[in-house]
Amino acid sequence: MTGPGERGECPGAVAGGARVPVRMCVRCCAITDTPVVVSVVHQGSGPGFTVYACRDCAPHFPRVPDVLSLAPEAGRGEGEGER
Repeated sequence: MTGPGERGECPGAVAGGARVPVRMCVRCCAITDTPVVVSVVHQGSGPGFTVYACRDCAPHFPRVPDVLSLAPEAGRGEGEGER
């Protein structure tokens, strides 16, 4: 017989079986259940990763730019296309 809280549930589980996001802050190394994305690192080969901070440290990082606002300029850059 199992008592309350002994049903084999994950410690971070909420009603419905969903898990609460738990991440470590990149600045203060504290574990937080309210992570804020402060950077996304893209890799040329293999998967990239996301960098998180706690709510207190997040204002110390610059805003993550919107990838759609970083569209390449029209035309070619210097030195491209000339051989």
